[in-house]
Amino acid sequence: MQFFFRNQKLLAINHHESYTKGVRRLDMLNLDLISKKIIEKRKQKGMTQNELADALFVTRQAVSKWEMGKSLPSIEVLLEMTELFDVTIDYMLDGSELSDHDYPSMFMQYPRESVIYRFLNSNHLNEDIKNIFYLLTTKERKQMIDQLIAKQLSLNYYSLWPYLSVEERKYFIGNMKSKESDQNLLTLYDMMSNEEKMMVNLEGKQTITYVSNKRKGEKS
Repeated sequence: MQFFFRNQKLLAINHHESYTKGVRRLDMLNLDLISKKIIEKRKQKGMTQNELADALFVTRQAVSKWEMGKSLPSIEVLLEMTELFDVTIDYMLDGSELSDHDYPSMFMQYPRESVIYRFLNSNHLNEDIKNIFYLLTTKERKQMIDQLIAKQLSLNYYSLWPYLSVEERKYFIGNMKSKESDQNLLTLYDMMSNEEKMMVNLEGKQTITYVSNKRKGEKS
């Protein structure tokens, strides 16, 4: 998917370099807690130590040492683990876990690009757009709108529409009309201001009534 950020794993590695640069030195980490998290998540996945070792391209002996609290995986391997177990690296390190919908906290703790990447690749775009869109910069908002216009986002128009500014709505309508996507704008007609409806320039009240009735679940 084209967007405005780099590889998520590289961003995460750069962001968490602090763990080996003094903010969270390895000797400050709770090896016992980390070992328990590895055991817990491995068993939840129904994996043996050998299977986990194969998935992470390490030896079974390495996994055994982690689970006994005798050694710690590298930050790169920890990141591979977070993807495999579908958890955050903070959860693996100290047991803390952010809500999947707590985007304000995510933006405070992680690089913007990785948070936006997480949102765009989630299965809750239509539900979560209200939790993140107001936190985006003008440039980020425009890029997301452009992705939607280009049909590169699995996001419904009417889920985003209430959170657009007046200028963003005009930009959206203008670009949709330039692509001859007037019919797609019909789904938003009931949510538009009179000025926006004039911009759409729909032909005939019958079409408008039909769309309104369909949106309300009435028979045409």
